Amino acid sequence: MSTVAVYTLDEFVTDLQQAFSSHPDLVGRANAVAEVLQHLVSVGGWVQELIDKGGYDALPGSTYADPTHGHPAAGFHITCGAQKPGQANSPHDHGAGWVAYGTYEGAIEQTRWGWDYRDGLLRPRLVAKESFVQNPGEVAYFLPGEIHDTKNVAERTVVVRVESQKVATLWRHRYIKDGNTARAFLGEG
Repeated sequence: MSTVAVYTLDEFVTDLQQAFSSHPDLVGRANAVAEVLQHLVSVGGWVQELIDKGGYDALPGSTYADPTHGHPAAGFHITCGAQKPGQANSPHDHGAGWVAYGTYEGAIEQTRWGWDYRDGLLRPRLVAKESFVQNPGEVAYFLPGEIHDTKNVAERTVVVRVESQKVATLWRHRYIKDGNTARAFLGEG
């Protein structure tokens, strides 16, 4: 990985391409991508440059889509944005893809969800399995099929995400906690 004074977006992309191409397996790729992302959120690099130049509103959201590398197919996608106090989303999965989340500034609470069949094989309940706070410099990923949600627990949180494929192009599910069900969606949903 680059050790120059400012870790540029181009260097970050090159390091991610290497991470995707150096491991043939899902977990190996996810760990390699997480290592590259952890380096970025530890040093700031291009993310801090964007904030310095234009404030939090200068963070672009969709930052880069790769035409040749990704998992399970080409098209990894980088996003970078600021979350407002209390900003949250509902439980969801990433379809056939996976996503690594890196916290640069602030903190997010991540909750993993799963199906509980204690009420019978035909009565699944969606239950929270584990929650943790992801602080600055920390990275976590969610593999295909994992259900999770995020909540900003700081004044403002800057999160960089690396999607193994642009998730807006994949069928995914948004889960309804109280209804113990889910709705499939495609796109930004």
